[in-house]
Amino acid sequence: MAIVVEEDKKRSPMIGLTGWLVFLVVLAAAIYFMFFAPAPDVTLPAAGGLSAVAPLVQSPVQPQTVEADPVLAGLHTTVPAPTSTGPAALVRPNPFLVP
Repeated sequence: MAIVVEEDKKRSPMIGLTGWLVFLVVLAAAIYFMFFAPAPDVTLPAAGGLSAVAPLVQSPVQPQTVEADPVLAGLHTTVPAPTSTGPAALVRPNPFLVP
């Protein structure tokens, strides 16, 4: 029985060079289209229902009458504001500040 020793066939360096060349071309194209290519113009159509909103835009709103409205005066808060003695006292007000 004979022992046959063969050397490994080496690939051509052109295959590796071609692979790197393809990679660099794809990378350059991606960088160009991400950062340097001009952005396409986007034309947005005007909304069709603007005539229905026109009376609301032109309505005279008086802040004094809104503040003096009895319905607004009858509203009350159901959730109390946080205090320094409640659960807010357990945490820092800004966790990103170094103590």
